[in-house]
Amino acid sequence: MGKSSAETVREIELTRERLDSELTELQDRLPTPAQWGKRLLGVAFGGGVAGSMFWFGVRSLRKRKKRKAEQQRVQAVVQVVPDRWAERISEALENGQWKQWMAAGAGIWLLLRMAELRQLRRVNRVLVTRPGAL
Repeated sequence: MGKSSAETVREIELTRERLDSELTELQDRLPTPAQWGKRLLGVAFGGGVAGSMFWFGVRSLRKRKKRKAEQQRVQAVVQVVPDRWAERISEALENGQWKQWMAAGAGIWLLLRMAELRQLRRVNRVLVTRPGAL
């Protein structure tokens, strides 16, 4: 190095210029496929990192959404029979009156079935007497 700071600065600048020129010459000598290979490698590496980060983010969002859904789950109670009817049925089962309820239900079913059969007989009579009725 030089004796004064001005000489030192000048030597540093000369060294920097020499290194820059050697680097540009080396880049010019580098074959084109190697440059494209470097670029492709950079793109592949960058894409891999970006893709990995994306899927890690998606995974964490799915986990968070799943946790929220588990917290919001509530046991659903579906009442098919009104409360008043349910109370009367449970009382009948406790008191042994369920036979009366079953008899009433069977009677209603039998009445509906008989009405249905009566209606079918009427339709059959109409079809027999007038062949082109339907």
